[in-house]
Amino acid sequence: MTDLVKRAKKGDKEAFILLMDHHRQMLYNTALLVLHREDDALDAIQDTILACWENLPSLQKDRYFKTWLVRILLNKCYRISAQRSLYAHSQLEETLLAGEQPDWDQSLDVASALQAMGEQDRLLLGLFYFDRLSTREIAQALGLSESCVRQRLHRGRKRFQAIYTEKEELCHEK
Repeated sequence: MTDLVKRAKKGDKEAFILLMDHHRQMLYNTALLVLHREDDALDAIQDTILACWENLPSLQKDRYFKTWLVRILLNKCYRISAQRSLYAHSQLEETLLAGEQPDWDQSLDVASALQAMGEQDRLLLGLFYFDRLSTREIAQALGLSESCVRQRLHRGRKRFQAIYTEKEELCHEK
């Protein structure tokens, strides 16, 4: 992957296209997780790709390309979020927009639990579990220490488990 980054930094458009294609789903999932609306997510991705192309020569270490790309995307998402009044969609709708076929019962339970969580918890859990970023990559993208990310993930998992378990118990009582 670093070979593609090096080639793209030198102006190789084909290498850049391959890089963007490789990270396309991760960009989409992350943008949708933050913005909750597909059209806003697509706008953020488009802005991110343009900013990435324009600023790629300034990337210091090629091995941090993915982290750098996520940081650009998050900045674009936050800008769009600040400009527009967004309403929250359920996590199930986000899953359906991503083209996945969910297990309906489990998806409803997970969606309900995730929706009950705070935005930061949803973002961290989404980056870690859905986009498969490492704690180091998340830390760099969000400007946090790795230990802070690990601690927040741990707390977020506990909160998710408590909410999910409570909702499951309520469903089984009925």
